[in-house]
Amino acid sequence: MSAFTADGDRVLSVHTVAIRFGVSDRTVRLWAEKGRLPGFKDGPKIWRFRATDVEAVRARLMTRRRDMADQGEEPGDDS
Repeated sequence: MSAFTADGDRVLSVHTVAIRFGVSDRTVRLWAEKGRLPGFKDGPKIWRFRATDVEAVRARLMTRRRDMADQGEEPGDDS
């Protein structure tokens, strides 16, 4: 498995993505299965992720958290 896609984008493992988000490997797999984090399968059980996709999701989450903090809401507060 190459660490880069054909167009030169870096490819990340589940564990690397988990570290970047501060979550478990299992959470990253669940996000991928539910379509919350774009990824692709490299075999029957192995997920891989483009670094640009991971950073886009991370930026979106940071923006959402910042907006919620500005409004005085807590993350996960659905009221």
